[in-house]
Amino acid sequence: MADSTYQKLKQFYADSKVLFRELVHDPGASAEEYHQALGCRYEQQLKCLLIKVYEQNKEYFVMVTIPANKRADFETIKQHFNAKKIRGATLDELRQVTGCEYGEVPASGKIFGISLLMDKDFLNEQEVYMNAGIVTKSFVVNPKDLIKIEEPLIF
Repeated sequence: MADSTYQKLKQFYADSKVLFRELVHDPGASAEEYHQALGCRYEQQLKCLLIKVYEQNKEYFVMVTIPANKRADFETIKQHFNAKKIRGATLDELRQVTGCEYGEVPASGKIFGISLLMDKDFLNEQEVYMNAGIVTKSFVVNPKDLIKIEEPLIF
C-alpha cells in the first residue's frame, strides 16, 4: 500500500507543478537511519507524526512534521488545536489513514484528506528532505512550495 502513497504524492506534486528531486537510498525507518542514508542535516529532515486529536465533540487525525533534531511537543500541539487530549496514532491507525508503515509517512496532509501542522523552523531552509511513502525513496522539495500546496498550519 505504501507504493500507492508514493504514487499519490508524486502525482500530487506533478499536478501542483512542484519541483522535487527523488532520491533512492538504503532503507531507513528511524530519523537516524534516514540521516545516514540521505546525508542531509537533521534540520532539513522532515519527521512526520500522525496525531489523533480529541476535541469536545469530535475526533480526527492531523499530520505533524518537525525537524529530525526535535522531539514533538505534545502540549503545544494540544494547545494549538484547543484539544482536551491528543496521542500518537497506533500502527493500525497509521496504516488505515496513510497506507504506510512507520518510517514511510510523507509530510503531506492533502493526499490523506487531513490537516498538516508544520514546524516554523523549516521556513529557514532552502530545501527539505521527506519520506516518499516507501522506506527506500525520499523527495527533496523547497519548503515554500510545500507550504503553497499543503497550506499547513505553522507552529
